[in-house]
Order: sequence, then C-alpha cells, then structure tokens
Amino acid sequence: MQAYDGERRTDEELAHIMGDLRVSAGEPLSLILRRVDENDLGLRYSDAAVLPGMHRLLVDCTVLATDKVSRHELNVELYAGARYRIRAETGPGNRECSAVRLEQVD
Repeated sequence: MQAYDGERRTDEELAHIMGDLRVSAGEPLSLILRRVDENDLGLRYSDAAVLPGMHRLLVDCTVLATDKVSRHELNVELYAGARYRIRAETGPGNRECSAVRLEQVD
C-alpha cells in the first residue's frame, strides 16, 4: 500500500515495511501492520511503502495458541531504499507477545 501523499515514487526513494498476511497458517504468531501514521491499512494489505523519515506504526500481535491479541505502537525512523520486517518477542512458553520491533532486512 502506498502510505504517503503525492505521486508514485521509485523503490529507491521509499522505505518498505512488511507485516504478516492476515492468515498465517502454521505460524505461532501473527504480526499485522494496522496503521502507518494516520493511514489505516485495511484488510487487503500486509505491507506499506512510505517516504523516509519518522513514522508511527500500530501493530497487532496475535498469539495463535491462546488467541491473545496485543496492540503495539512503534515510533521509528525509516530510510530510503530500505526494507523492514516487523518482529516480535514472546513471553514464557510463547503464550504472549511481550514486545514488537522493526528490523531492517536488506
């Protein structure tokens, strides 16, 4: 999803944030990118392209074994041409999502 105003830009000019698909069969948890700044992603999108700079992300982490959902807000600085993936830290026994972070994958 294009999560910025204006005309389309090249991949080298943008930062790319990747979450999980809404349905992640067989995975112990699911990390859903819900919002970037003031842009709600909706059900069709699992990732977003943004302009470089500071951004506020809203992420839902669902632990599938317990069906427990926690919501996390991240304030991050993103760089042009970089790709990022949402990662989670789980609590004891993988029963909860204790923290969420963004990692550069390039």
